[in-house]
Amino acid sequence: MEIENIRETLKVLLDYNNSELNPDLMVGEYGKSQRKATVEDVQELNLSLLTSIADLLGMSDLYLTDEKE
Repeated sequence: MEIENIRETLKVLLDYNNSELNPDLMVGEYGKSQRKATVEDVQELNLSLLTSIADLLGMSDLYLTDEKE
């Protein structure tokens, strides 16, 4: 998912993670092979969007650092 501005990215994150707006998190192509989202699915989307925000802010070093640090 390529998002071009921080506001849009944060809105997606907030809506997706809001249990009142999105009580039955589903993943997959709408209307076809959807299934209930797992914790790993949510983490994957969150990480993707957070890295997009870091990129837009010029802070890719936050996720590109050596794991030993």
